[in-house]
Amino acid sequence: MKKPIIGINPYYYEHNGAMWNATKESYYQSVWQAGGTAFTLNYPNNNNLIIEIAEIIDGLLLVGGPDIPIEIYNGDFPNLLDKDVMLTEREQFDRDIFSAMYNLNKPILAICVGMQHINVIRGGGLYEDLNKQLEGSVNHGKFNGEWSQHSVHINQSSFLHEIINQEVIQIASTHHQGIRTLGSGLKPVAWSADGLIEAVEDSNSPKSFIAVQWHPELMPKDKYQKKLFSWLISEAKI
Repeated sequence: MKKPIIGINPYYYEHNGAMWNATKESYYQSVWQAGGTAFTLNYPNNNNLIIEIAEIIDGLLLVGGPDIPIEIYNGDFPNLLDKDVMLTEREQFDRDIFSAMYNLNKPILAICVGMQHINVIRGGGLYEDLNKQLEGSVNHGKFNGEWSQHSVHINQSSFLHEIINQEVIQIASTHHQGIRTLGSGLKPVAWSADGLIEAVEDSNSPKSFIAVQWHPELMPKDKYQKKLFSWLISEAKI
């Protein structure tokens, strides 16, 4: 029986006059450990090709990355963004590949900015910087910096709880932004102690994707984090 193919949207950046795709090894390791085969996707500037990619892969890992361009969600404080902002090419590709996979009813696991992007795609907004805008913010770590560890509380009636089967878990966090206003058709299902939304589900089809703010790939031996990747692989096999 062949292993399911999981496509990973890459970090897209310019270096020495050329455009590069990159993927953290920990994402690959998490997919392999769960029984899948991982591939980094490319950025075709053609929606028909993106649909072809979605038809080929069995599941999508929508991974973390830099800040989403502020104009995409009509944010108010560009000075609070990290110096590393997502290129428009990646923003468009991530948007298109998510929509294509969702329309094909193929499983999606969204991590960190992946969850934020789904919220933005659905018309929601973001905190540009949690430390400056969310009163009583816990230590959520920093993008491209040291990660922190804190607890999240999961709604017992959620699909996420059905997968993890635990109400409170410890998670790895490395971000400075988060969901401020919820997008259309999304339901918050997990929160940190400061009230920040840590996971969302589709209100109409909660099993279509799992979207979490934290980084399960940074805790590869944690049984609860492994369940997220196991869900992705098991659904991709169907």
